[in-house]
Amino acid sequence: MDKPVICIVGAHNSGKTTFIEKVVGILSKEGYKVCYIKHDPKGKAKTDTEGKDSYRLYQAGSKQVIVASPDKVSSFVNLRDYSLLDLIRNFTIDDIDIIIVEGFKTEKGVDKFEVIRKVEGRDLMLGEDEGLVGVITDYYDYPVKFDINNPSEFVEFLKENYIKR
Repeated sequence: MDKPVICIVGAHNSGKTTFIEKVVGILSKEGYKVCYIKHDPKGKAKTDTEGKDSYRLYQAGSKQVIVASPDKVSSFVNLRDYSLLDLIRNFTIDDIDIIIVEGFKTEKGVDKFEVIRKVEGRDLMLGEDEGLVGVITDYYDYPVKFDINNPSEFVEFLKENYIKR
């Protein structure tokens, strides 16, 4: 794969999205082009509005619905079986410096960083054999760790280890 890909994983409400939002903000301000992919394994994310044409045509069985607006294009594809690699190959644009994925904790061959906070009172979900490279935390001791309250530290790590200019 020619684009660097990392996954940020963690339990529900662990702070993944908030941390990723800060990281993407920093990278974008520095001129990097970031692709964000969120895994919604339970299908709870609201992607379209009931009653609108795109929703109705998707529900009617369209394999793909594309909504083109002045400032964005949304694509809804009716897939049953797909992998993270399928999404990257088929849907990401070429002009990307890094792909940051939220979720896909069972995906093989992708470096993962787990968010774990003290208030969760749990142990890690992943191990090194499952692609865990480091943790993003406010307390957890791990050989490679990043302060969840200092996303700039993680950004520097990404620039040194993943993003090639």
